[in-house]
Amino acid sequence: MSIYNLEYFFNPRRIAVIGADNTPGTIGYTVFRNLIGEEYKGIVYPVNPKSDSVQGVEAYKRLNDISKEIDLVVLAEECGGNVLDILEECGQKGAKGVILLCPDFRTKVKEAMHLEEKIEEIHRKYGFRLLGPNSLGFIRPGINLNVSLFRRKLNKGNIALIAQSATLSVALLDRAADKNIGFSYFVSLGSDIDIDFADLIDFFGVDPSTRAIVIYMQSIKNGRKFMTSARSFAFSKPIVIVKSGKFVESLEVALTHSGLLAGEDKVYDTAFKRAGAVRVDETLDMFYITETLSKQRRPRGKRLAIITNAGAPAVSAVDSLIKLEGELAEFSQETVKELEGIVPARIIRNPLDLVSDAKPEDYENALKIIIKDKNVDGALIMFTPSLGTQPVETAQRVIKIVKENPYKPVLTNWMGAALVNEARELLNSHGIPTFVTPEQAVRTFMYMYRYDFNLKLLLETPQTILKDVTFNAERAAEIIERAISEGRSIPTFFEASEILSAYGIPVILTKRANTLEELKSAITEIGYPIVLKIDTPKIIHKFKKGGVILDIRDELEAIEGFKWLKKLANEHGDAEASVIVQPMVITYGYEIALGAKKDPTFGAVILFGTGGNLLEALEDYSVGLPPLNQTLAKRLMEETKIYRYLKKYSYYEDVLLKLEETVVKFSYLISDFPQIKEFDINPIFITDSEIFALDCSIILDKTAPKKKTVVKGEFCPPHLSICPYPVHLYKEVELKDGLKAIVRPIKAEDETLIANLLGRCSERTISLRFFQRAIDLRHENLVKFCQVDYDRNLAFVCVVKDIDGEKIIGDVRLSRDPDGIDADMAILVEDEWQGKGVGKALCTYAIEVAKDLGVKRIWMDILRINTYMLGLAERLGFVRHHVEDDSVKVLLNLENNS
Repeated sequence: MSIYNLEYFFNPRRIAVIGADNTPGTIGYTVFRNLIGEEYKGIVYPVNPKSDSVQGVEAYKRLNDISKEIDLVVLAEECGGNVLDILEECGQKGAKGVILLCPDFRTKVKEAMHLEEKIEEIHRKYGFRLLGPNSLGFIRPGINLNVSLFRRKLNKGNIALIAQSATLSVALLDRAADKNIGFSYFVSLGSDIDIDFADLIDFFGVDPSTRAIVIYMQSIKNGRKFMTSARSFAFSKPIVIVKSGKFVESLEVALTHSGLLAGEDKVYDTAFKRAGAVRVDETLDMFYITETLSKQRRPRGKRLAIITNAGAPAVSAVDSLIKLEGELAEFSQETVKELEGIVPARIIRNPLDLVSDAKPEDYENALKIIIKDKNVDGALIMFTPSLGTQPVETAQRVIKIVKENPYKPVLTNWMGAALVNEARELLNSHGIPTFVTPEQAVRTFMYMYRYDFNLKLLLETPQTILKDVTFNAERAAEIIERAISEGRSIPTFFEASEILSAYGIPVILTKRANTLEELKSAITEIGYPIVLKIDTPKIIHKFKKGGVILDIRDELEAIEGFKWLKKLANEHGDAEASVIVQPMVITYGYEIALGAKKDPTFGAVILFGTGGNLLEALEDYSVGLPPLNQTLAKRLMEETKIYRYLKKYSYYEDVLLKLEETVVKFSYLISDFPQIKEFDINPIFITDSEIFALDCSIILDKTAPKKKTVVKGEFCPPHLSICPYPVHLYKEVELKDGLKAIVRPIKAEDETLIANLLGRCSERTISLRFFQRAIDLRHENLVKFCQVDYDRNLAFVCVVKDIDGEKIIGDVRLSRDPDGIDADMAILVEDEWQGKGVGKALCTYAIEVAKDLGVKRIWMDILRINTYMLGLAERLGFVRHHVEDDSVKVLLNLENNS
C-alpha cells in the first residue's frame, strides 16, 4: 500500500459519515458535530437510512446515493455484522480511505479476531486505506479537520502524535489542550489492520508541517517495517516513544538462558536505540522532550552544569542526574577563576549556588561563563522565588545569554506557581523550555543526550575487523538440516560446538564418552582435572539438573561421575546420551554469556553479558539486533558492567578485541540461519590471552525456511528486522578495454573510498550528478552516503584494483519509495573512467536487481546539458516523461520490460 494516498486520507475533499446522528452523546452525533462545527473547507455528507436530515444537513440513505466521489468514509456507529457489507459498499463506491471507529471492538464484537480477518480481506480487495477498528479517529488542526471522537479544539503545532490506545488518547489530548501544546496531526491507530506506525512515520517524515513525531505504543505487528521507516527519518525528525507494558511476561516460554532474559521490553528498547529513536518512561515526558528537541540543540555529552539559588532543589536535580547515568560537569580551572569574585557563591563548584537572593545579573554572569566551558554539555538554570528575587528580569538575562550562545542546550526550572508564571511564559516564548520540577528538567536533558547518542551510533563508520575471514557455512547448514530432517529440534552439544567452530568461534577441547573405555581414553588425552557433562536434548540446563560434575581429579571420581550422568540421562528418557569430557579450567579468568533468540516482533536478537551461574542472578547483559558490525558489537558490549570492568585493565585489551570479533562472528551465524530459534553459549571463558566456549546449546525452529531465504521483492531474510549486507549481489563485469571490475553493494566501511572518489571528480561531474558545484565531504555526510538500508535503497559501486588495494570508480543509487513501486536513480562515474562502460554496467545491474525486488518504475532527473547521460538513459529503455527549463525527467517502466 502506498503512503502517498494517505494525503487523500488526511486531506479529504469529501467525507461521508455513515451513522451520522441527531442524538447527542452518540458516536455519530459527536463525529458529525466535530466535522461541521469546525471551519473545515471540505464537504461532509451524512449517511443515515432513518433520517432525512442530520444536524440540519440533508442526509443520504446509502453511501451509493451520493453522486460525487468520496475520499474518506467514517463508520460512526457500533461495528456489528453489517460492517462487511458497508466496507463492500465503500470499495464499490471507490472510496480512497475508511475509518472504523468501533470503540471497544474486541470486547463488544463476537469473534472479533475473525471479523478483523474479513475486514482485512475486503480492504486488500479494493485497495482503500483503512484506519481502525477501535480508533478514536484523527485530527489535523492546521486545516481545522477533526475526524474523531475528541470534542475539544487542538492548537496548531509541529508535533505529530500517534497513539494506539483510543481511551488513553482522550486523556493525552485533554492534557495537551490544557497545556496549549500544538499538533500538526493526531492519529489514533486502534487495531492497525492497515495503517500502522511505519506508514505514519513515512508520511509525517516528509510532511513539512511536522517537526517531530511522538508515539504512544502498546505493540508493533511488523518490527522490520517499523525499523525501516524509523531509520529513514531519525536524522531529520526526532521520534519520541512511550512504550507501555514493560513488565508483561512473554507468552512463549524460552528454553535457554538467552531466550529467557532477552524479554519483550528489552528487545523493544534495543530496537528503538537501533532505529535512532528515543524512548521515554512517562507520557508527560514525551511532550517535554519533543518540545525541547524542537527548541534546543542536542547535547554532545551527558555533562550537565546546574546554576541555582537554592541548595535543596539542586540536590534533587543531582540525584536524578546520577540515577539516569548522567554526569555532573566539572568546571575547568579557567571557569573557576572567571567565576571567583563575579558571582556571590561562597564555593565555586557544580551545582553553582548563587545564594537565595541572587540578582538577575548574577545568573547572567554565571551562565555566560559556564556555557563556554568545554567540560559542559548543557546547563540547567534553577530559580526559586524568595525575598528580593526578580523572576521575570532573571528570565530576560537568561534569554539574552542563550541567544548569544545557541550551540549548547539550556533548560530552566522556575519553581513555584503564580510568582513565576509570567517568567515561564517569557522563557517558553523565546524557545527556552522551562519545567515545574528539577526532576523533569534533568530527565529531559538525559533523553536529549540518549537521542543524540543513538543518532551518533548510526553515523559511526565501523572498522573491518573480519577482513579475509571465511566461514564454513555449508558445514553448519548440513548439521542443522540433518537435525531437522531427523525431527530433532535440539542438536547435541557436539553438533552445536561444530556449528560454532564452522564460524570461527573456538570451543574448549571436548571428547565424547559412551562407555567407560571411551571415558578412560578421553582422560588419557586430556589429563586431570576434568569436567563431566551430560549431552542430551532432554536436559537443557545441565547445571541446574545436576548434569555437570566439576573438578574431577582421579579415576574413581570419574567413573562414579560417569555412572551418575548416565543414570540421570536414563531418568530423563535418553538411555543413549553421551557424556562430555572436558579439561577443568583452573586458569584465572572471567565467564561471559553470548546468546540469541527469535523475538516474535523483531526476529533474531543477540544477548551479551556476564556469564556462568551469575547470568540470571546479576542480570548484567545487553541485547542487540543483528547484523552487528564492529561498532555495533562494541556498543553492545559497552552496555555491560563486566566489559566496562575489564576495559580498565590494559592487559585485557587484546582479548576484548577477540571477544568483539567473536560477537561479530556469532552475528553472522545468527543472520545466516533462520532455523536458529535459540542459541546459548554460556559460558565463554576469557583470560588475558585466550577465549573459548565451555558450553553451548541450540534450539531449532523446524518450521523456519532454509539458510538465507529471501522473499521476492525484498533483500532481507524474514527472520531479521534489519537487512544484512547483501554479499550475494557481487558481480564481475568486463569494461570496454577488457579490464575486469566488480560491481557490488556499497558498505559502511567504504567511507574513505567514497571520499576519494568524490575528491577525484571534477566540478562538472559533481554538478551533473548532484546539481551543485561542490559536495560536503565531512564524515556526517559521507557516512549517510555509505550506510544504506537495503530494505529501502539500492547502492552499487564499481570497484577495480590498484596498487593501494580497492578503488571505487563509479556509484549508482536507487532510492525506493516506501511502497517499493517507484524508485529514483542517480549515477556518478569518475572522469578518468567515463566512456569506458562503467555507467552502463552499474545501471544495467541496478535495474536488473530492482526488477527482481518488484520495482515497477524507475525515474531519473538529468540535466539537459548532460547529453551523454540522456543518451545512455535512452539506450537503457528510459523515455522522456517531461522536460523542465534545465532538466529532463525520464522514466523506465519495468512492467513493460519484463
